[in-house]
Amino acid sequence: MSKWMKVMVLGWVALLALSGCSSGSKNAAGNEDEPEVMRFSVTLPSNGVDNPNSMVGQEWHKRMEAYMGKKVEIEYNYIPSSEYDEKVKLMIASDDLTDFFVTPLFYDTTEMAKQGQLLELVQYKDLMPNYMNYISKVKNGMKRVTDAEGKMYTFKETSTPRFPEDRGMLIQNTSAYRYDVLKSNNIEIPETLDEFYEAAKKLKALYPDKYPVATKWNSLRSLFSANHIRDEIFWDGEKYVYGVLDEGYKDALQFANKLYSEKLLDPEYTIDTDDTLKRKALNGDNFMWLTQWFTTPAEYTRTANDGKIFAVSLYPDNPKYGKAWQEVVNANTPDLGWGAYGVSSKVKNPEELIKFIDYQYSDEMIRLITWGIEGTTYTLGKDGVPTFVDSLKTAKDPWLEGDKYGMRASRNYNPGLQMVNDARAFVDFAATDYTVFGGKYEEVPIEKSGFLTSLPMPENEYVPSWLSEPSIQLTGDESQRISEIMNPVKTFVTEEQAKFVAGKNSFDNWQAFTDKIHKMGNIDEVLQIYNAAAQRAMSN
Repeated sequence: MSKWMKVMVLGWVALLALSGCSSGSKNAAGNEDEPEVMRFSVTLPSNGVDNPNSMVGQEWHKRMEAYMGKKVEIEYNYIPSSEYDEKVKLMIASDDLTDFFVTPLFYDTTEMAKQGQLLELVQYKDLMPNYMNYISKVKNGMKRVTDAEGKMYTFKETSTPRFPEDRGMLIQNTSAYRYDVLKSNNIEIPETLDEFYEAAKKLKALYPDKYPVATKWNSLRSLFSANHIRDEIFWDGEKYVYGVLDEGYKDALQFANKLYSEKLLDPEYTIDTDDTLKRKALNGDNFMWLTQWFTTPAEYTRTANDGKIFAVSLYPDNPKYGKAWQEVVNANTPDLGWGAYGVSSKVKNPEELIKFIDYQYSDEMIRLITWGIEGTTYTLGKDGVPTFVDSLKTAKDPWLEGDKYGMRASRNYNPGLQMVNDARAFVDFAATDYTVFGGKYEEVPIEKSGFLTSLPMPENEYVPSWLSEPSIQLTGDESQRISEIMNPVKTFVTEEQAKFVAGKNSFDNWQAFTDKIHKMGNIDEVLQIYNAAAQRAMSN
């Protein structure tokens, strides 16, 4: 072989060796010829369960690897639900975010977007066909997920219909009562605030060392709803107003002060947690709750398992304002839930992660996350609609039984990225609630209550004005200006509200209170911003 030919052969061999090295991928340890791996980190709230390793959690991971065509490694940062909002706000402030995270509840992400912390998502819309398809089914869907410049900085939780389009009212907050105690003492479940007050006084006479009344989330929202206002800016049916400046807000605080001053309202209502509320309920320290999550009283009943019955009912009316507005949510058409999900702008593989996230909104993943595994947790009827297996539906506590499998419809589990669900599952799976509607006591899941499922929607006297508010879009500057004005005002109002209720501030000083609100911030400017945005939305 000539010298020239030897050089050509050696060069060809070297080229093959180099190409062989470049064709093999490396894992984190640097090993060659191993399959490519998708890696990302997430921050999620948790109820103390092992979501990734539940049966459904493992199946979700398996299917996502099949969909992505590669191994997927997720670094989970789970935070207890009770601590989640506070700790994630600290992560935001320190700019120490995981690739994907659930934002704090009702958190304004405007400043995060302005600071460049969030990935802008519209630029990837071609990579998220499932999400865009769902948004197209939601009334004013794109307006509700984008800002005034058409930019999108978060994914939204989905909420599929539970009821037909024209009837069936879902309420997710209620008032609640120790039904067995009231019944044994011939006390009717209150339908008005005056009746609520009289019932509380009778219970105080029977149990003088107890505080008959408590409330969840430190909230007086049932009193505000009875007076047809909110303690924030809200749509009154015609325009945006600030409820704190309405007469109904003062009336609500005066009623709460009456309960407090007569030792009917638990003085710890501003600091009670879910755990302390539950302990007090089971110990018989409280008997009436101004506000409760709609399924919590039934959980108390099942936990006690000793004859105590915790029943839910509508918020009581204030006849001065008419029927109390209820905490109604849209369960009749495709909608968006409360949750919002951000992607860090620092993510190394945005296109790949967007594709991964988008698949959560596919029919396959929605069914898996919510219903579990076909043949194990649910079956399909002849109409193709899922239904849970009898061993789950007939269990004494279906939610607890469902926790063995770990699907979303069970009590504590929320597998996957916690973004999606099929609301029909909650109706099919619903455990027994203890309800008093229209003066009638029933043991029936609240979603199957004849009283609620027969109500026309959206036109009935319980539906609040804000359920039909326009889908406004605020610019970044508008959102920032609102935050600048309202953040200190909200802090002040929260502090003063507690003082008025506890009698530490006299209602004789009410005018001074409202005057200070105006001096702290230009409320009129905020309302002008909101109402201008409403005009833009309605003109479009």
